[in-house]
Formats: sequence, structure tokens, C-alpha cells
Amino acid sequence: MTEEIKETAEEKFKRLAEPRVNAVLQKIRILSNLSRPPYKFGEEQVDKIFQSIRLELDEVENKFQRRGKKTTAFTL
Repeated sequence: MTEEIKETAEEKFKRLAEPRVNAVLQKIRILSNLSRPPYKFGEEQVDKIFQSIRLELDEVENKFQRRGKKTTAFTL
């Protein structure tokens, strides 16, 4: 008879987070390839790229920070 070993929530988080974060980091690294010739770009394009990345990153960070926090009742 084989026993099934249950994965804890923390173990599952680590198992899934590590490859996902590494994949994001790799994509960011290859994005830098566009900064060299033969590519041409304008400052506005670069600003738009990084603004979009920062916005998405801020949204994800906020989801992690809000988790488990109780909202307080509104008062005037």
C-alpha cells in the first residue's frame, strides 16, 4: 500500500513560484537584447515599455500585500 504525501500550501507555493519568477526574469533579460543594434527605438517607446512593466508589477505586489488584511469600516 502506498501512502500519498500531501504537499503543504507553502511547499506548493515554493514549487510554483520559483520557476515562474525565473521565467519572468529570463524574459526581462532577453528584452534587453532590443537595446542594441540593429534595433532602433525612441525614448517614448522605451518609456511606454517600462511604464507597462512597472504598472503590472505594482498590481501583483499589491495583491500579495493585501492578502489576509482585513478591511476597516468606512467612517467620516
